[in-house]
Amino acid sequence: MPELVFTVDSALLSEIGEKLVESAHIALVELVKNAYDADAQQLIVKINPQAKGGPEIHVIDDGSGMTLQDVQRYWMKIATTNKKRNDVSARYGRPRTGSKGIGRFSCRRLGTHLRLLTVGAVEDHGLEETEVTFNWSRFQPGTDISTVTCPGHTKRLSEGKTGTTLIISGSLTDEWRKRGYDFVKRQLAVLAANRGAKRRGFDEDPGFNVRLEAPGFHESISNLREALLIAGWGDLTVKVGSDGTAICTLNALKLGTKTVKYPQAVPNLAGLTAKIGIMPAQWVEMRNREILSQGSRRDILDQWGGVYIRYKGFRVYPYGDPGNDWLNIDRDRGIRKASLSELLQPFAARLQGVNPTRALLSMFSAESYIGDVEIDHRASGFEMKASREGFVAGSAVESLRELVRFAIDWSTIYYDVAFLALSVNFLQLTSGW
Repeated sequence: MPELVFTVDSALLSEIGEKLVESAHIALVELVKNAYDADAQQLIVKINPQAKGGPEIHVIDDGSGMTLQDVQRYWMKIATTNKKRNDVSARYGRPRTGSKGIGRFSCRRLGTHLRLLTVGAVEDHGLEETEVTFNWSRFQPGTDISTVTCPGHTKRLSEGKTGTTLIISGSLTDEWRKRGYDFVKRQLAVLAANRGAKRRGFDEDPGFNVRLEAPGFHESISNLREALLIAGWGDLTVKVGSDGTAICTLNALKLGTKTVKYPQAVPNLAGLTAKIGIMPAQWVEMRNREILSQGSRRDILDQWGGVYIRYKGFRVYPYGDPGNDWLNIDRDRGIRKASLSELLQPFAARLQGVNPTRALLSMFSAESYIGDVEIDHRASGFEMKASREGFVAGSAVESLRELVRFAIDWSTIYYDVAFLALSVNFLQLTSGW
């Protein structure tokens, strides 16, 4: 008796594409995960409505891309074990977000036609561009999957960048509604929360940002990470002028915009800027619940919560990492510190209903403040440790800590004002703050 081999019917693609992926929204998220796993720094997602049927989808990333050999080995192979064998990304060591190999087949849920254009690095340090078109309607049940060809071509490039572009069209039905679109946006926000990380044995991860264009929903988000920072109860901005004058601005739910001048000049922090999102514990206190779900909020804060420091454009570790309480927020919460600093007590005392000796009891955990402090070349007194991990202790570092804590403590006072149902009249007393 001859030895027998398995063959695969084209109906399998429907099982792992349209049927296994429950909706178009989940299908798009699976494709985005592929870009994240390919060490992309920037992703562009376009959801362009068409006259008939569903939208045309563009997913464009600047990740590692694929060579022709990669396309043949991984993209064209069903249920590859590549991601299981390599559970972190090659360049930045990111934990893989997908492992079932269904991302590319979820394209079928989004449309009948796919154009894949990818540029990958080859062994001789050159670049190779590969383009393949897929007509999913040709994979009819009853036909062997290996008999259906997908036309394509490849060429060498003398210059350019790696990355992958997917263009998906031909959707016969329009599944896209506001609720599903918001689901996609929340899932993308979790990935866009990656603001950079250093993992041993890998290049430093610069972070992952998403640009989202959805004309059908009258929305264009050029920087989803920035949109995330202003989705919570409030966002806090700190700017220090060349003369050392520091201005703090809070935009928050139930408050609008509030501004305060730091009582002391800090010339050693000249040029400093900070942008910090304040994520409340209560879901009803969020300003934009379309960006974050309750679950995704927890995932983001667990992994990326905290205030990072960037010095002359580069992130300084370990400030902002989990467990690094450089602002002493969790320390003060742990000892139930309640009293404000001497700089803020006069301000709080002017607010009827606010007790300056108990105002800090409403402060959130350190991970609930998510953002970055940018220190540029105009600042002075900052010296990196020999290990490149943190700054040498000194007056500049202490001034930085005191300024950022002043801004956070000041915002905490206003949080009390907003959610203890104080009269709007009391807020008028703070017009100079």
